[in-house]
Amino acid sequence: MFRRLHFKLTAYMGLILVLFMAFIAAGIYNFTRIVFEDGNKELMKSEAMRIYAYRSITYSNFRTTEGTVLQRIGPSVALMGSKRLDACYVIYNGNMEVVYSEEDEVKISDDIQNLALESLEEKKDSYVVRKIGRFNYRIYTRYFDTNGQSVVQVYQNTVNEEILWSFLRTVLYATGCSGTAILLVISFIFTGEALKPVKETWGRQKEFVADASHELRTPLTVIQTNLDVVLSDEEGTIEENEIWLDNAYSETRVMAKLIDQLLILAKADANEEKLDMTEFSFTEVAENVCQNMEIIARKKGLDFQFDLEEDVKIKADYDKIRRLVVILVDNAVKYTENGKVSVRLFTDKNKRKMFTVEDTGIGIAKKDLERIFDRFYRADKARHREGGTGLGLSIAKWIADVHKYSLSVESELNEGSKFTLRM
Repeated sequence: MFRRLHFKLTAYMGLILVLFMAFIAAGIYNFTRIVFEDGNKELMKSEAMRIYAYRSITYSNFRTTEGTVLQRIGPSVALMGSKRLDACYVIYNGNMEVVYSEEDEVKISDDIQNLALESLEEKKDSYVVRKIGRFNYRIYTRYFDTNGQSVVQVYQNTVNEEILWSFLRTVLYATGCSGTAILLVISFIFTGEALKPVKETWGRQKEFVADASHELRTPLTVIQTNLDVVLSDEEGTIEENEIWLDNAYSETRVMAKLIDQLLILAKADANEEKLDMTEFSFTEVAENVCQNMEIIARKKGLDFQFDLEEDVKIKADYDKIRRLVVILVDNAVKYTENGKVSVRLFTDKNKRKMFTVEDTGIGIAKKDLERIFDRFYRADKARHREGGTGLGLSIAKWIADVHKYSLSVESELNEGSKFTLRM
């Protein structure tokens, strides 16, 4: 399932990248062309004005000198050495007679004369790109009415530019394809990394459902078995079947506890569990729990010690903090067969309140430490029917987290464990 999801996400990401790269490439290409065309238009406009200015100067000289030779070559002399744009020119007077022209081998002035005529009639400028023959031409037509009407046409062949534009398209296409391929590979890698926690969560969720089903099915089986025994004894009295009924009742209590803890975690997951914050003495809470647990510990022959700093007050949810303390101390007593259990409450040198529960019990292997707060996770699965549900430490960790406290564990297998709550 996740493999397919991985490829699907990468494909979606690839589609987005392709569209994005296409958008960027098209934007760069079109923006460059627009800027280039605007720049060319301005250059041609300046060129037309410059040509018109030189033409006016030389024309006035022709009239004063009355030289027919100069009249033919005058504009060329005037423009000589000052050409800035690689373009051709045609100048018309008000009667649409050609006053001056400078064209290359391919003459197109006749094909674009209608533009000059329109400019003269409408008394306005125009700028067009038109295909004439096999080539595109950029044509700027400028209308002048100073010292009589005249029109200056500046045009240039765009074949060299088309080659450059074609090259630019190729470069952008190659860059876009290679960039997309590289980004797809990166996307595949990062998508896989992003899915890792989802995979882990999914795996734990499946494990949680399986464990919850198992934990609920086990007491149900015990209850059913004991009740079957009672029902099969048709002549037996309640007193005679008391042991089977007690067993069944005991399992209902286990189920009730399990369901209660599952509800707590379900509310925690849904953020429905609210904190009832009050200020109270943590010392009193810990002392009360320790006094109750001391009786059980003494019955097991454990050395139970508690050293609690006086009147350590905190602001927290009383019931939840008490539940946390019960879980830690109860686990220490439950999983310690010999030795001692010690509970401490003190303020460290950084004025941070510390609550520790240390035992000499079965301990936890290093490989299990990372998952010891996971739901239904038991380091020693062979001992899972000792009264625990496998949810206690998960609840304790959630209570610590929701209060922004820190709950950590240090442990050595067969040597003992130490849980530390930093407040």
